[in-house]
Amino acid sequence: MNTHLAYIKKLTILGTKTLFKCYLLAILSTVLYLIVGYLLLRSNADGAFFSMTGSMQTVGKFLWLIGLILLPILLFLFSNKYVFSTVASKVVEERQDDLIIPALDKVLLVFQSNQPDLIQNAGDYTFAKLKLINEVKNTKIENPWIKRIVVFGLNKISFDSLDLDNNNNFYDIVKSKFIDVLEMLTEANNRPFWICIAMQWLIILFIWFAGSDASLIGQ
Repeated sequence: MNTHLAYIKKLTILGTKTLFKCYLLAILSTVLYLIVGYLLLRSNADGAFFSMTGSMQTVGKFLWLIGLILLPILLFLFSNKYVFSTVASKVVEERQDDLIIPALDKVLLVFQSNQPDLIQNAGDYTFAKLKLINEVKNTKIENPWIKRIVVFGLNKISFDSLDLDNNNNFYDIVKSKFIDVLEMLTEANNRPFWICIAMQWLIILFIWFAGSDASLIGQ
């Protein structure tokens, strides 16, 4: 039990540190985006923020406002997704056989005892899959990270690729496909987060160039 609690603490610390770093970078970038963008737009409009002198500046202001609303939301969502993938990849690499698979077996055993009917086609599987995921959420799995990984894995299983025509055991198929899906979690991908950061500063560059072009035309 102490070992189990220690591992949960280790994962929580990893998740918290990763989330803090992502949030801090996202907040700093967004604050600078707000300040620099506002100052550039105001400078381009000769001190009047709500006044635009050209179509390029109008487009720049529109992009800046859209980015100010949308990009922080995306940064928040991608930060949380990256934290989960970081923790999940570590669990898959370190404790797949003694934490993740036993948790899935526990859920499948309970589900099978409550669902004795055979799964005969993809339509049956779709319904069974939803019930199985709900079973995971209701099953007492002590480690919340493991529960999230199991739910993620089951959600990612594609029923189109299941071999249900050869009378294979539904639960064996699900377990096999689930293990294959776990390979998706071996590498955490933070690319969407950095794309959002890059978009913020591309918008700032566009506003700066738009202001520069307007100044040259005015001369």
